[in-house]
Amino acid sequence: MGKNGNTQTISKFALDGEQKKDLVTAGKLVAPKLDEVLEFFYAFAKSDQEASGFFKSQDSLNHARGAQKRHWELLLSGEFSDDYFKSADTIGRVHFRIQLPFDLYLAGYARATSFIQEMLSQQFGATYTPMARKRMVRLLGALNRAFAMDSYQVIDAYFAAQREEQDTAFRYMTEGIQRMSERDLTQPIPSPEESDFPARYDVVRTSFNTLMDSMGGVIGTIQDSAANLSSSAGEISDAAEELSSRTETQAATLEETAAAVEEITASMKQSSGATTETSSLAREAQGIAEEGMAVASDAVEKMNEISSSSDQISQIISVIDDIAFQTNLLALNAGVEAARAGEAGRGFAVVASEVRALAQRAAVSAKEIKDLINVSSGHVDEGVDLVSKAGEVLERIVGHVKRVTELSSDVASSAQEQFTGLSEINTGVSHMDSVTQQNAAMVEQTTAATVTMRQDTRVLAELVQTFQVTGAAQAGRPAPTAGGWEQEQPGPEASAA
Repeated sequence: MGKNGNTQTISKFALDGEQKKDLVTAGKLVAPKLDEVLEFFYAFAKSDQEASGFFKSQDSLNHARGAQKRHWELLLSGEFSDDYFKSADTIGRVHFRIQLPFDLYLAGYARATSFIQEMLSQQFGATYTPMARKRMVRLLGALNRAFAMDSYQVIDAYFAAQREEQDTAFRYMTEGIQRMSERDLTQPIPSPEESDFPARYDVVRTSFNTLMDSMGGVIGTIQDSAANLSSSAGEISDAAEELSSRTETQAATLEETAAAVEEITASMKQSSGATTETSSLAREAQGIAEEGMAVASDAVEKMNEISSSSDQISQIISVIDDIAFQTNLLALNAGVEAARAGEAGRGFAVVASEVRALAQRAAVSAKEIKDLINVSSGHVDEGVDLVSKAGEVLERIVGHVKRVTELSSDVASSAQEQFTGLSEINTGVSHMDSVTQQNAAMVEQTTAATVTMRQDTRVLAELVQTFQVTGAAQAGRPAPTAGGWEQEQPGPEASAA
């Protein structure tokens, strides 16, 4: 409070002008008794359990007593100098620092004032005249107003210190909240040891810093998660695009495969029919080969019969040859005999000659026939061998044809099974083609959704990146304990109220 304010306060409490003189007069009467007043004042302080807690030792009580005496001396001097107002301001600030309750302070002042009034009344008691009584009333009134103003000054300093402390705390809190509103979570409110932040509000500071650290942790986690999510979304988006491309390619390939399988199924169906027909033809060929084998067997048998007949004919020709030979001998003998007979046997000789010629011709013919029969027999033997070989070949052909028939039957059965399997595969491939087409559509939808998620994630990441956060929150320190009168420091300059 400035000088003008102090002057106004003095005037409000009627302690200027003539009233000031009354205070000076009363002060001169009370000053010699101040030690007695202080003894009474601090006797109350020591006897009260709550009040005594503010004095840790006799030294602290003596220190407070001395300071209070000097202050009252300044008050009772009636000068109301800067020293007095500084002293009142110091007392009020000390009361605030140690959180002295108002009731204790006012009760002590009331007791001290009453004690001073009794002392002053006793001094006027011996010469109690109306004029003296009037003078006593003026002096007591001046004392009452002085102590009331003093209480006001101390309490005003108390509240001023409280406002300053609150303003300091609110300034730090406001700055911190302002930084938070600007998305800066890196600057916690410093502790009372590191700044002028009031220790009395350290719980609020600690709570604020804890909140900021928690928010920083959450924002940091969101930032990391957003970055990871953005990266994952990018990977998912790229994978979805690649999957979409592959799915489209797979769908096209599967469609071509379905068409190819359908063609193979149709071809397999034709092959199955052809294989069935081949099996039937093989069975017919087997029957024809078996018939040929039977014919060859009959031919071999007939050739053997021809060979036997040729042998019989050869035997007959041999007989004819013998007969021709005997006939020739007989004709020769007949010719000899006819020659002996002379003219009589000439006709017989001619006949014998003709018979001989016929016998020779029969022998030649028989020889030729025999040679032909021998040649025919050779040919028949060769024919028999060839027919036998043909029979063996036909038998082998029949065996192979039979094997071919069995294989053709197996192939036909396998072809039918393959046709059935390919038909099922064709159905499955067609279903897969349909499912792949649906998957391709779903992949396109997923790709679109992933692109949207990637954009949203980018927006979220950009939003949380605007926050500035620290790695760890600063922990608040415990508030210092309240001090007593012995911790009193030189009071600050009087501040404007």
